[in-house]
Amino acid sequence: MKFSHKTLLILLLLASTFVFGQTPGFNYQALILNTKEIQIPGTDVLENQVPLGLEEIALRFTITNEAGTEYIEEHTINTDENGMVSVIIGEGTPINNTFYDINWDGKLKYLNVELNILNNNDGFVFLDSQKILYIPQPENGNGNRNGNIKIVNSLGDLSPPFQLGDIIWLTNYGINNTPSLMIWDDTKWIPINDDFDPTNEFGLIVVNNDSFRDIQFKDPVTGDQVWNQTCKCIEIFDGTHWVSSKNTEAINGLYTNGDNIKLGGILIEPTIITTDVSNTFAIAGLLESTNTEDKIIVIDKSTGVLRQKPTSTFLQKKQVVIIAYEGQIDFTTPLNITNTDKIDVYRNGVRINFTAINTTTIKLEREAKCYQDDKIRIVQFY
Repeated sequence: MKFSHKTLLILLLLASTFVFGQTPGFNYQALILNTKEIQIPGTDVLENQVPLGLEEIALRFTITNEAGTEYIEEHTINTDENGMVSVIIGEGTPINNTFYDINWDGKLKYLNVELNILNNNDGFVFLDSQKILYIPQPENGNGNRNGNIKIVNSLGDLSPPFQLGDIIWLTNYGINNTPSLMIWDDTKWIPINDDFDPTNEFGLIVVNNDSFRDIQFKDPVTGDQVWNQTCKCIEIFDGTHWVSSKNTEAINGLYTNGDNIKLGGILIEPTIITTDVSNTFAIAGLLESTNTEDKIIVIDKSTGVLRQKPTSTFLQKKQVVIIAYEGQIDFTTPLNITNTDKIDVYRNGVRINFTAINTTTIKLEREAKCYQDDKIRIVQFY
């Protein structure tokens, strides 16, 4: 059966162990899988599951920290019949600096792996970037390596002086009282591994800025994530660009205050709030207006847009002046009567009472019966 791999190069890390001897280093074992189209008669073969056996390859290892590259070395080696390789990082051909130049200060570093299948003539291809933390075995005062690490229950059990690079095993460290390997950084004891919560194994690579991010992710794939200390945000690769989790802005009536989004920003576009019988809209706690010049909010009957109007436009009036004849008490109003509270009647400038006879006629109280040429003024509000 013939097939072709979709993934060009696959590398599976099987083990990483410390090796102590004449040359400090650590063991790196990997399974290299075949990338070429092959034919296996009568066999159903899953893609990317055939080892690259008995093939000459080159591996390039680059050790970096947040400041940049510390060390590069290369190995040329043949895979065995099962596609396995095993090398000691530290014993390869140095390309940049030497293994002894690496400052193993207990801080997190990264191992970047590149593979070159020599017969393919494709050159080195980036495979993976992994967190590493390697502490060489300390030496005693005579320059001989001493494999004994002191075990203490608390830092108070230790007595100075301490030397840069001294290592201890602390049985209780941090808020979870987790055992931890500690190193003396010439000022204080610091943990070699800050993972104090073994139940939470989700972690992000932490970088100082975009440049170091690009070093760690030379060929990022969609979904890669990183914590960028410059923007203080998680960045996610969307297949083309690194997208920040802080790209969301508070706009159109909202604003940000630290990590909070609050109401009170400037509207930059028409905004509609839709209500129904169940989901109504209310503003509680409004102060009472005492200013006669304050305006009133009205709703446009066609669009529902809120508008403002002066109070004077809400109360208009119409009045008529009638010269009365002797004994007259009935008068016609200037408008149809809808509410007698909106009508005031004056006789010779004095306000008098009345009753409505119908929708257009009022009747003065009996005591207000007119004399000839009395002036009756009817003021009607609407």
